[in-house]
Amino acid sequence: MSGASELRSQLHASLSRAIVGQSHVLDGLLLALLTGGHVLLEGVPGTAKTLCARALAAATDARFARVQFTPDLLPSDIVGTSVYRANTGTFEFRRGPIFTDTLLADEINRSPAKTQAALLEAMEERQVTADGVRLPLGDRFLVVATQNPVELEGTYPLPEAQLDRFFLKLEVPLLDPERETELLRRVNGGFNPLDLAAAGVTQVADAATLAAVRAEVKAVTVTDAVLGYITQVVTATRTSSDLSLGASARGSIALLQGAKALAAISGRDYVVPEDVKDLCVPALRHRLVRRAEAEIAGVGETAAVERALARVPVPR
Repeated sequence: MSGASELRSQLHASLSRAIVGQSHVLDGLLLALLTGGHVLLEGVPGTAKTLCARALAAATDARFARVQFTPDLLPSDIVGTSVYRANTGTFEFRRGPIFTDTLLADEINRSPAKTQAALLEAMEERQVTADGVRLPLGDRFLVVATQNPVELEGTYPLPEAQLDRFFLKLEVPLLDPERETELLRRVNGGFNPLDLAAAGVTQVADAATLAAVRAEVKAVTVTDAVLGYITQVVTATRTSSDLSLGASARGSIALLQGAKALAAISGRDYVVPEDVKDLCVPALRHRLVRRAEAEIAGVGETAAVERALARVPVPR
């Protein structure tokens, strides 16, 4: 078993004690962690989005910070601000919650664009510039943002430039009856999501482990045929009659890096076309802008990606 696949098994074993029925979300978060990407979680309230982010940080020995996005939140509330020290006559930069390993941007679409933009530099360059000084965030910096797809009153849709910085967009569904019964059984038995240690969440990795697994992911082999397949898939979104804007080069890179990580956690040191296909929807759907005709016809983001993907022959 490879280090990546072993880490995946250990992570699921640890977090399954606290999280019921969201294994695809945990896999997506792990892929982001191994590739240095960021994740947008979309789901109605009460689907364990916050819990998934907190539990992942606890299991990987990561610092965790949560910011509740609201209409009156300011960029300085996230990044930090300069404070005047009267005793020294100088300004001192007081760091905001963005200086962490795992940052939960809860209900990110509740704040206007100027506040959302406070994350742009951090997400792309893993740094914050304050008073002309570059302040690095570290290579473990991960943004997990959440939003509610149903309640739109008082929200500010994320602009394309912001969405494009997310490696994956994952839908977090409601539990099916069987799994919801299991959740109720655990709550009835004393499960408390605020006490992860008591819930059985244990640390399964540290910074050194993640660095080793990331090196393993980088070493995964990708053939020219698969590279060409990725290019053709992304090009198909740009020429799709359903879309006025296709995926950017970041989309191509996300497919490449995500496919390598998916191969590694599956126990392989090479990428197959199915790895790319499995990632197309979560890696591309949030980067697209549908034409009005497609929206009227009921063609959603997922369907638009699948229709573009169907036009590309799979390499053998």
